[in-house]
Amino acid sequence: RVASLDTVQPSAMEELETIMKKQFSNSTSSASSNFGGVTSAARIMNFVKVELESTILQGVGQLDEELALQIQDNMFSFDNLAAVDNRGIQALMRTVEPDLLMIALKGASDEVKEKFLGNMSSRARGMFVDDMEAKGPLRMTEVEDAQKKVMRAARKLSESGDLILSAGGAD
Repeated sequence: RVASLDTVQPSAMEELETIMKKQFSNSTSSASSNFGGVTSAARIMNFVKVELESTILQGVGQLDEELALQIQDNMFSFDNLAAVDNRGIQALMRTVEPDLLMIALKGASDEVKEKFLGNMSSRARGMFVDDMEAKGPLRMTEVEDAQKKVMRAARKLSESGDLILSAGGAD
């Protein structure tokens, strides 16, 4: 902004110089300048009320759809699914392809795996676990991509009221 201004008040320039000297002379300047980015935006969004959250994300989505998706991906991690109630998990399992769910669960915590497996019949659970083990090792990028797809399906269910996602923010 300063570079694009034609004229700048001398007192403002002096204040800017003082601030910059302080900032660059401190050894903590690198830590204090590491603010911003998608992760910070997602952390802030986790504390916003649901109605405001959807309004903000719609606005960001109109300006930059990819940025809105990145923020959403960082707002809710796959581990947040452990806090979803059984009815929500069952709705998600009906929505997501079993193959995609298997890949996503390959890199999930035991708590999240158990949440999904606990919502299957014992026969379906056995078949699912056998099929998942038969897949063998997968690239982490494949697992993360599958988890993002599952989380996007979860967000759609959340928007329709079939599932309640909790990002860990205070009420």
